[in-house]
Amino acid sequence: MGDLIELIEGHPFSVALKNAAQVRWSGILRAVRNSEQVGVVVMRDGHVAWAVSNIQTENFGSFLERIGMVPKEKLDEIVRKCRSLGKTRKLGALLEESGLITHGALRECLKAHIRAAIASMLDDPGIFLEARNGEMSIDTGTMFMLAEVYPEPEEILTETDLPCLVPEGDGAVRKEIRPEAGMGALEGLSTLPGYLYSFVADMSGRVTALHAPDGTSVNADRVVPAVLAWLSTSSLRSVGMEMGKVMFAFIHCETGALFVHITDSDTGRFVAVACNEDAKLGVVRHKISELLPG
Repeated sequence: MGDLIELIEGHPFSVALKNAAQVRWSGILRAVRNSEQVGVVVMRDGHVAWAVSNIQTENFGSFLERIGMVPKEKLDEIVRKCRSLGKTRKLGALLEESGLITHGALRECLKAHIRAAIASMLDDPGIFLEARNGEMSIDTGTMFMLAEVYPEPEEILTETDLPCLVPEGDGAVRKEIRPEAGMGALEGLSTLPGYLYSFVADMSGRVTALHAPDGTSVNADRVVPAVLAWLSTSSLRSVGMEMGKVMFAFIHCETGALFVHITDSDTGRFVAVACNEDAKLGVVRHKISELLPG
């Protein structure tokens, strides 16, 4: 255990956090500057379950209220309930149980809040992490791989810089889709038997390319958060089985199948392909590797 702690403590914040994910750390990481705690990151098996920093100007509940996800009076009611339970239940879980927010929307908002916390501490050379090992009661459905919540160098976001998060009537979270290189490869996938649609995204939920045949409507707002939750859970299970990172995932449903292939493990970018019951696993895998060898 001492060897693992040495990979975390005494290193710059960004290095320590990546090392913690690499060694599959479980426990609390206290962010400290000049002997004072300025933030906390909670991890389980290298996945991020929660993060918060003193630099953030609002707590998670206030954030949900500001972006219009939860009305103030309803939020106040749930906060009181949370306190009456001695904080033995998480605010997000109570909001979801009450029907005020869907699981997909809750996960996206938590990810934004955690990402903002990490971003606020990332570039401060005076912040170091102190590791405290231990298992905690954590909702595995709202855990994230580090790539999902780690801001890219050229894109340090805060919660006030989230124009892509717009609450809708059903609690879905709409994303801005930015077409980039990769559309040609997706068009190539459209020749697959039973093809319905495909898209390229990363673990932050950023969709960079989306393709669907003419006349086909794809609700990316619902699909992408569900795929991310599925990938995160699959990755957590693969770690528990000591099989390493998930690189390909496949789920067969009543009316079709969804194939997900990680094309860049460093950035967490992946391609997802949805097909009907005519699809064949081997054929889809071969086509993806043929069109996206990188």
